[in-house]
Amino acid sequence: MIVDEAQFLTEAQVDQLSDIADRYDIPVLCYGLRTDFMGRLFEGSRRLMELADSIEEIKTVCWCGRKATFNARVQDGHMVRDGAQVLLGGNESYISLCRRHYKAGMIAPADCGARM
Repeated sequence: MIVDEAQFLTEAQVDQLSDIADRYDIPVLCYGLRTDFMGRLFEGSRRLMELADSIEEIKTVCWCGRKATFNARVQDGHMVRDGAQVLLGGNESYISLCRRHYKAGMIAPADCGARM
């Protein structure tokens, strides 16, 4: 069984998936984000981290070349630091950043002179 966007699962749904894996010996593979744009764990991601037999990270890269560990929400060319946890959008709404540039609010090299 493959589950995409697993960050949107509830804790109960993750528990149910673990029951499927344990009771029926069906492999369950979940893909999704660990944290939201504020750096906080999603409910589903947290429970998956607690129950998963193994966790494999698919690395993404910040614009600077470092490992990207944060998903910054972007609106009108600026990083947004508050709002609803879930906002549907793609490349126009989110950018992957390393911790350094996430904390500094630098979504692109041109932002290096202007910090948030």
